[in-house]
Formats: sequence, C-alpha cells, structure tokens
Amino acid sequence: ESAVHQMRGRAWKKALRSGRSKVYALRRITVDLDSTVKTVFGHQEGAEKGYNTAKKGAKSYHPQLAFCAETKEVLQGWQRTGNAYTANGAVEFMKQLLASLPAHMKIIFRADSGYFGGALLSYLEACGHCYLIKVSMRNLAKLLIKQNWKSIESHPGWECCEFQHQCGNWEKPRRFVAVRQRSQPKPKKQQRDLLGQVPEYDYFCYVTSESLTPWAIHKAYGKRATCETWIEECKNQMALGHIKTDDFMANSALMQCSILAYNAVRWMGLISGSQQLIKWEPESVRSYIIRIGGHLLTGGKQLKIATDTGHLYQQEWDAWLAIGDCA
Repeated sequence: ESAVHQMRGRAWKKALRSGRSKVYALRRITVDLDSTVKTVFGHQEGAEKGYNTAKKGAKSYHPQLAFCAETKEVLQGWQRTGNAYTANGAVEFMKQLLASLPAHMKIIFRADSGYFGGALLSYLEACGHCYLIKVSMRNLAKLLIKQNWKSIESHPGWECCEFQHQCGNWEKPRRFVAVRQRSQPKPKKQQRDLLGQVPEYDYFCYVTSESLTPWAIHKAYGKRATCETWIEECKNQMALGHIKTDDFMANSALMQCSILAYNAVRWMGLISGSQQLIKWEPESVRSYIIRIGGHLLTGGKQLKIATDTGHLYQQEWDAWLAIGDCA
C-alpha cells in the first residue's frame, strides 16, 4: 500500500510540474468507496462464505477499494475476508487514506448505503471533510412519507424534501435530503375498483454535509455509478484478485500489485495530457498502444524493435512515448 501512495504522489507532482494536470493542487477531490466480491475455489486462507450474488454459498474475498473520481485511479485498497460486512473497518481505512493525501486537500466522501453509519460520519466531520451517502435504515419509508414534499421545477413527476434527523446511536441530527418519483404500479382489479389508484413512489434518500439542493444531491450521487465500471476494469482487465495462493498476506500483496499496475496506466495517461489516453480503459491502451505489430532487429549486436511509422493512433502513440520526457 505504501508503494501505491508514494507512486501516486510522484505522478501527481510530475503531472502538475508539466502542466498536464492540476489534481495535486486541487483543494478538494471526490472519493468513491465501494467493496466487491471475488469468488475463490479451494481452501485459501481468509476465504469465507459471505454475501455473494454471483455464486451464492461459495467462498470469497471481499476487497474494499477507494477511487479518485477526478483521475479514475485506486487511491487505496484493502484485502478482506469473504464474511466481512461492507463497512467493516471503514473508519480505519479512511484514516490511512487521508493520511496519505496532501495536507491541503479535503475530500467529498461518496458511498452507497453499506457505509451509512454514525462512526464514519463523525470521523469525517471531525477531520473537516464532507460526505454524501445513500441512506439505509429501518422504517425509512414511514419517515419519508410524513415529510413536506415539493415539486421539482423542470422535472415533472419528481418531488423533493429535506429535513434534520438523528438516528438512535448518533450524537446529533444530520441533514437528510430525498427525492421521489411517481411509479406506475399495476394493482389487482379488485383493489383498483374498491380503492382507486393508490399513488406509489420510488424514493431516493441521502445524508449529506453538502448544501446543494436535493435534486443536485441526487444527480451528484448518480455519478458514482462509474465507480462500478472502474472496479470491473480492475478485476477483469488487470487481474485484481485473480491470482491466489494459500496465504492471505500473499494474496493481499498480489492485489496491491494489480492496483499498482492499474494505476500506472491511469498515471501515464494523466502525465501525457492526452484526453484520449485518459479516457481509454486499460484494455484499450493495451490493444492500441502496447500490443502493436513490430519487427525485431538483431544487427550490430543490439536488439531493436522496428514499428510501423504510420500508427493507427499516432497522436496517442506520440503522447505515450513522450511521457518519459516530461519534466
């Protein structure tokens, strides 16, 4: 993990000095925290039965990953046993992550309902950071129904509300915002004849320290969906969790190697300044830049590789080769 943090600092500083990226100078970044399940087959240390929608009842690991929304890189990753709950160790995870970021940088912490908990919110508040987390709690629907709902201008069929609420184990109330959309249920004929059309809604509720409108909060949370894409890139394109041994710590080290490899592609795109390289997935970089035709030359007691002068992605190729020349 320390290698990932050290390399990130060097890459961000190099990108800033070259004028290609200002991420190191940003006062605030968005951190998306999520977990993923990696099924294992065998008797690997730490592999346990837990929440596994792909193969119910199978043993798995349950890694936890934090992404930087501005650069798409993995800021930090922890290997965990398969029976670990989503938010297990979240406070300790964030302590380590925040200690590795530049001192001037604040974060907006964004996560799904698995990380809805008072201890994590209190820690982020104490450190001066912000948060936007989807709400998961008992009787949430009853709490939302009794709120004062207002129509959202320019968005027909949508309503919003905001209120202060203090959960049972919290030391203070916090800001909740919610939006809802009228759904189209299909009631039974007898119910329709006796009661008429009973309105039903799809609710979306968040706890946040941000002062944005409920609709803006809803849209901001929606952007974290790309985090799922980055996780799949790590797992399917950079072999995160694919290589396993019988030793848990060895598997954890292998996961860090996958994270480092994934980030290396992201950092090189960042330093290049090429928007296409920044946009491409690792597999695209591998196919268009790395895996290209060439001819091995052995003359003069030297080995050289000759490539076609007319590259299919010439601008991206030139930007990739120029990365080593950046100051």
